[in-house]
Amino acid sequence: MKNPSGFSMISLGCARTLVDTEVMVDRLQQVGFELKPRGSHESITILNTCSFIQAAIEETESHIQELSERKRKGLLKYLVVVGCYPSRFKKELLKEKFPEVDLFLTTKEEHTIQTALSQLVFHQKFQSVKPYTKLTPSHYSYLKISEGCDNWCTFCTIPKIRGNHTSKPLALVIEEAKKQLSFGAQELILIAEDTTAWGEDLYGKPSLPILLKELSKLPVKWIRLMYIFPSRVDDDLIDTIANTPNITGYLDMPIQHVTTPLLQAMNRRHDDQFLHDILNKMRKKIPHFTFRTTLIVGFPSETEEDVNAVLRFLHEQPVDELGCFAYSEEKETRSFKYPNKVEPELIQKRLDLIMTTQYQLIQKRRQAEIGRHYEAVYEGNGLFRSIKQAPDVDSKLIVDPAPPLAIGQWATLKVTGLQGYDLTALLL
Repeated sequence: MKNPSGFSMISLGCARTLVDTEVMVDRLQQVGFELKPRGSHESITILNTCSFIQAAIEETESHIQELSERKRKGLLKYLVVVGCYPSRFKKELLKEKFPEVDLFLTTKEEHTIQTALSQLVFHQKFQSVKPYTKLTPSHYSYLKISEGCDNWCTFCTIPKIRGNHTSKPLALVIEEAKKQLSFGAQELILIAEDTTAWGEDLYGKPSLPILLKELSKLPVKWIRLMYIFPSRVDDDLIDTIANTPNITGYLDMPIQHVTTPLLQAMNRRHDDQFLHDILNKMRKKIPHFTFRTTLIVGFPSETEEDVNAVLRFLHEQPVDELGCFAYSEEKETRSFKYPNKVEPELIQKRLDLIMTTQYQLIQKRRQAEIGRHYEAVYEGNGLFRSIKQAPDVDSKLIVDPAPPLAIGQWATLKVTGLQGYDLTALLL
């Protein structure tokens, strides 16, 4: 550990956490700390955590235990844990549970990491300037437009962890977008706990179209929307997407379920008819509409008829990319106290049925893709993404053997077949 200012960074969880990680790296490098690869004899390791559900908590604690052991062996001098995990649990209890951790910072304290770490390591503040370090590939960037959430879905811990919804001011979002474009980004992926809530605290009502119209003036090829809250989708938003060429027709809109009683129990603020109506309107108005969503299976009081309704929905409203999750019992949520819990074995059975149905439908629908041409961006290892696919979470276009292209390079592909959820393709 010859370099006391060297630090490595581990980021768990979603893209929103990754954006926070990138900002913290920038803050630390601005005051003289130096980012190092993990395991390169760095003095400090910072773990940015997730604690959304029990599985995420277990993953976080496993990492803390592993890093604590490294510190006990003298392979680390300082261990810092930040983000959602210390936001969800009391620091006093965490310090007792993990005494090797030198510093816990909540999501609300992440902006102080440069000061806190400087004082911990050097007992002083540094003042130097380092270039911004991107943790994602240069050809796309996640643009986090707000923090926190006011929706209070009954299964969700996010409002407790992240706090109330706060929009980034328009000028700041545009400034951050320009910075990412200067690094070579050709795709901006808008993320938040609820992107459609942007502007509610600034203008008195959700105002995402205002932001989209300004972003669309920038020299960006694709603007992609994720984490859309269904009940906040209106004609203005649909028309803005439909009429703005560099906003993709791809929408990530987690619906969680499809029957009105369960949607009400989840506090989702819309019913099944609204869901069908808004999707039908999107399909009619938005060119090349692509629908990504997530479902929760096994929510308290879920019945076989509710599951059958999901299966009908998948037939009636084609889902291009689907994530399906087993309901997780979280003590801090309202649904934790709900009766009529579904047994874990039954939840898994229902989840398997839904995903099997989705796979069968995808195999049929994607036969129509064969022979089509797509402009796509190269992600490396023979994998491409078209306008219909987001990084990390979606299917891919596969070219085998891998072509001699640089990551981030654009190419035209012809779809030749299917390989599971993915499509095989030929480079033209």
